[in-house]
Amino acid sequence: MLSGCASAQEAAPSEGRSDKGVLANSDENSEAVGETRLVTDHADKQVEIPNEIGAVAFEQIPLVATYVAYFDGEAPNMVAASDHLTNMMDETVLADIAPEALDVDTSFDSDGVLNAETLLNLKPDVAFNNARNEQNRAALEAVGLPVVGFDTLGAPTDIYVRWLRLLEDVYNEPGKNDAKLAYGEELINDAESRAARVPDDEKRSVAVVMQAKPGMLVVAGGQEGWFTESWTDTMNFVSVTSGAQEGAMPVNAEQLLEWDPDVILVTGKGMSSMTAAEILENQVDGIDLSALTAVRNGDVYSTELGMWNWFTPGPDAPVVANWLGSVLYPDRFADVDLVAMTQDYYAQMYGYELSEQRAIKIVDPDVDLR
Repeated sequence: MLSGCASAQEAAPSEGRSDKGVLANSDENSEAVGETRLVTDHADKQVEIPNEIGAVAFEQIPLVATYVAYFDGEAPNMVAASDHLTNMMDETVLADIAPEALDVDTSFDSDGVLNAETLLNLKPDVAFNNARNEQNRAALEAVGLPVVGFDTLGAPTDIYVRWLRLLEDVYNEPGKNDAKLAYGEELINDAESRAARVPDDEKRSVAVVMQAKPGMLVVAGGQEGWFTESWTDTMNFVSVTSGAQEGAMPVNAEQLLEWDPDVILVTGKGMSSMTAAEILENQVDGIDLSALTAVRNGDVYSTELGMWNWFTPGPDAPVVANWLGSVLYPDRFADVDLVAMTQDYYAQMYGYELSEQRAIKIVDPDVDLR
């Protein structure tokens, strides 16, 4: 679960937004060498790749939505992707925008077990992988595949920028995404500015529920660089698991009542099968949640799938920042029309006309229960 967000592998160097802002481009990260070029990836490794890239493969990295954003709503030359990635695309808007992304070979990564020789036989020019998964990278490199690693830990509002910039390096198109990233930065800065004005005594406490098990819930922990902690810092709320070192924590009803968060966020489809409705209607098997303040006040929220699950890194991050602000601090985001923002963002980022009905469902699939 959540293999795209973190790994137990040794951490690669991490970096945030440039001091010059998201428009700062790393042109120097690409160096020509004859018919090939050297690109420096997020593991700080130089990778020799062809000047002209055709077929690409995605190995254990949830980069597909960003790839589709890079290519303005298309997924050209995808020949392979890890099986769990194509499964996570089910019911996403991505599947509607670029259905060709689902029509790829997954045989090299059946049940999450990498077979590098099988992938080699598919003849990708380059494989994209999780920069923190050194074991899989070594296996791919051992059969002669060029591997470009993309980092996965840190603020989602930073990661999608870094992913797009590295794709610019890979395809030797510096600055291609300047306009898109400037638009995203504007949305992010506004959301963070509004949230930053919330005084300490008004910060809301939040639990992020990832899935249910008999008699307990699994909540997102406080691991450094984990998406919960990153959103906590940027959107100015208090995570009930802050300081915990786990990425995911099973907890019982007693612990939940002790925390008694003001708001519960449910990661929803693409990460788990749970929805906010199950908690609002107290339908989680073996655990009574009805006494929780968030449940009694109707402050339990989730989303339908956008381009990807909204809690994980992806190019929808600027809209997600505003969604978080709106559910946590509605008075400070009262003038933000999330539905219209989502539609406009999809038009500009992906060249896709998202219907109002679909946008409403993404933003709050359980609105009728509040």
